[in-house]
Amino acid sequence: MTSLRLRHRRRLILSVSIAAAVALVASGCTSSKSNNAAPPNTATTGANSTAASETPSPTPTPAATSAGKPVHISSVESDGSVWGVGMPIILKFNVAPKTSTGFIKATTVTVNGQPANGAWYFEDSSSFAGAVMEAHYRPKTYWPANSKIVMTANTKGVSAGDGLYFDDDFSLAMSTSDARIGTVDANSLQLSITLNGAPWGTFPVSLGSNATPTLNGTKVIMEKGAVVRMTGPGYNDCCVKWTQRLTYGGEYLHAAPWNTRNLGVRSTSNGCTNLSTANAMKLYSFLQQGDPIQYPNANGPAMKIGDGYGDWNLPWPVYSAGGALLTHT
Repeated sequence: MTSLRLRHRRRLILSVSIAAAVALVASGCTSSKSNNAAPPNTATTGANSTAASETPSPTPTPAATSAGKPVHISSVESDGSVWGVGMPIILKFNVAPKTSTGFIKATTVTVNGQPANGAWYFEDSSSFAGAVMEAHYRPKTYWPANSKIVMTANTKGVSAGDGLYFDDDFSLAMSTSDARIGTVDANSLQLSITLNGAPWGTFPVSLGSNATPTLNGTKVIMEKGAVVRMTGPGYNDCCVKWTQRLTYGGEYLHAAPWNTRNLGVRSTSNGCTNLSTANAMKLYSFLQQGDPIQYPNANGPAMKIGDGYGDWNLPWPVYSAGGALLTHT
């Protein structure tokens, strides 16, 4: 009897393990255009994939004290990381601050030792596990190339609003690389890349069809995956190669050997930017996370900040006002 129970328990554990594994594989990206941010690691990537690194800062369980409820700060970027010129600083809060006043006064951002003269924008978050609000920071235009960016927040004990306080100080030192900027012309169906302002290459593409359009606006490369499973209405491809994620909803730059005849001719994709395998591999090696890819005349709706790292799509007066927590209060 004991032996039968043991075998039954082993089968049960094995079944649960297999189900969990299947669920992970089935969670690949889709071509749907969601306005709700989703985790950047939803795609099933190969061993050579690279996701946005996160500072290994544990998120403690909030516990109220006589000073109030603690608010913990962590970040997407890590110390010493290098990014493209379009990457905003992204901080995460495990408890949503009620005001930005104390945070703004306690925080400085410099570029090569000089004030960055940028702005913070606060938004509710469902993009990262354990985070309920994000604070993004960017300058008015793209970061200068090959620069050192230092953010210092002397926030320990500072009020985050009535009944809330920041539980620690926080700092971040990251850098930008060369300025690699892409522009996709939906009329000519060409992706043009510049390197530090000089032309580097032009590549034929196919964008989203009228039924599954490509978002219009400026996107930022969020993560890279050598092989990614993509699923959506009518398709389930386990092995899409040389992918570079642009939105939470599932837009990528990627190889599309099945669509070679339409590259530079017509838009027939599910919203992604299709490339030949050779060109996708070349761009995968050249571009990096944080590089901006501009779609000034794509056929889809306007890119929103929550569709990805969409910070560059808000006019400066709107962005610098602070979003969910007005920075002038």
